[in-house]
Amino acid sequence: MVTTATIGRTRRAAVRLAIGCLLAWPLVWVPSARAEPNAFEKRAIEAAALEAFRTIVTLWREELYFELYDMGSESTRARVSKEEFAGRMVRLNWVPEGELNPEFLKAKFRFRTMVYVAARIRYRDKFNPESEFLKEQTFLLLKERGKWRIDLIKLVRAPFA
Repeated sequence: MVTTATIGRTRRAAVRLAIGCLLAWPLVWVPSARAEPNAFEKRAIEAAALEAFRTIVTLWREELYFELYDMGSESTRARVSKEEFAGRMVRLNWVPEGELNPEFLKAKFRFRTMVYVAARIRYRDKFNPESEFLKEQTFLLLKERGKWRIDLIKLVRAPFA
């Protein structure tokens, strides 16, 4: 049987629950992350990607292919083994020469984990050092597990892709 006292207790419990929810709401509610970073964050992301790209080109220029393989994206490392990648890179005649010109090195932000890097790279022939050429190329860098990674297959095909 429902009595006036029962109704009163139920109302008081409902009011306490409502007040508790209102007081706890700021602790539970978390604003969603902004989809688009601000200009400062974009510049920081682009700078980090450019630094990773410079490291990649340095490893490539020095022909340190096992270390370069570790900078590859997970998808390309799943497609090609470390030994196969190094073998394919050794067979290439062309390697980057010299430092990258900052005037022609640009990062284009796409997402927090995706940046396109455009660069003008001077390639030299490993067997004929006088033979060289310039090529403007764009490389995709993906941030995976906190590090910027590159498509290894693109590097194998880089001078001609």
